[in-house]
Amino acid sequence: MKTLLEKYARSIGYSIDDALSVVLGMSSGEKAVKDFTPDIVSWMSFAVFINAWNLCSSESVITGTDRCSPNSWQIVDNLVKMCIEQQLTDANRILSSPGNNIPLLARMVTEPVSWHLLVIQSCMRAMAPQGKKKKKGGPTERPNIPQLQAIQSSVHCMTDTLQSVQTWLSDQMRPEEQALDVLLSHLQGTNTEGPGHISRFLEESSATANSEIGCRIAQSLESWSSAGVVRRIVGAKNQTIAELKKVCDLKLKLLMSESASLSAMLH
Repeated sequence: MKTLLEKYARSIGYSIDDALSVVLGMSSGEKAVKDFTPDIVSWMSFAVFINAWNLCSSESVITGTDRCSPNSWQIVDNLVKMCIEQQLTDANRILSSPGNNIPLLARMVTEPVSWHLLVIQSCMRAMAPQGKKKKKGGPTERPNIPQLQAIQSSVHCMTDTLQSVQTWLSDQMRPEEQALDVLLSHLQGTNTEGPGHISRFLEESSATANSEIGCRIAQSLESWSSAGVVRRIVGAKNQTIAELKKVCDLKLKLLMSESASLSAMLH
């Protein structure tokens, strides 16, 4: 697994040791998540894979932890929570580039979070009682309580994080006409930069004949409509949101099931 992680680290431009240092820095807040935004999904996945490697290794791969330490779980939990929360708090960008953070949010949920849930499921299967009776006079087999508690904490963190995503997605599902009014008012503003400037230029070009731009382009501009384009944007955004909500629903159901199993194993 180390060889694979070394290749993965090189794919984002770092050695495995330097990549691990970056992940630890982001998780602890010593490094700004925004500084690594272009590859942030890869960094989140790397943290998940480091946790998996730490769990199956006979020696700790993270300084200051042992193989049963919850610290590697906390690294993943902190990083996933911070990265997703940053996307949710940057939601105001939807006005300047409608829905531009939704695809990245979807990747966070469907890639690193999905990988992490697989790690949780794998650990749960490995630690589940096998149904064998203990030998007469032998010691009672006890589950690995610290590890189970670390998994339980991670399940709770993932649940809270996905629920916050669900709430944010629900808030974005405005009635179509309301969403159209908001975006059109932004496009029709007086700013000299951004999508509003481009939209006004296209509207003006469609209203005036200009032989310099060519017949085919002129014909295309004749049918240009800001309202029509924005309506398609809103429709596509709402469809993406609905699909992402379904994905979150499925993951939350899985987390609820694992949480119930953990409670039974810990009591």
